Amino acid sequence: MDFSTDIKIRGFHIDVFGHMNNARYLELMEEARWRYIDATNFQEYLTKNNWGFAVVNINISYKRPAHNGDVLTFSQTIKRMGNSSMTIDQVMTKKSTGELVASAEVTFVVLDLATHRPARITDEIKDAFSTPKS
Repeated sequence: MDFSTDIKIRGFHIDVFGHMNNARYLELMEEARWRYIDATNFQEYLTKNNWGFAVVNINISYKRPAHNGDVLTFSQTIKRMGNSSMTIDQVMTKKSTGELVASAEVTFVVLDLATHRPARITDEIKDAFSTPKS
């Protein structure tokens, strides 16, 4: 499932140099990922099975600064679903111009919360992560 969401940059996102600090890019990308998760059956499936997930790697490329008042569009695309990890691509663009602001590749592992060990990604997990809520 491809998914996108918009987030407006506010004054508290901006640092003393007048643009959004690199750590805020990561925070907003996380917010966009949670909006994606909220739009699917993924969290419900994990909760039902006493599983969770943890981000294990993020590779981010910063391309342009974001400023107060910018509306950014965050797009998520599933890149890979492995045996115990998944990777998504995230792209952040300025809504008004379509300019690329940043992009990231995010890998996370599904965990069994009882053992804190990786859980096998089944077809049911893939479906829950890929299917929008009805």
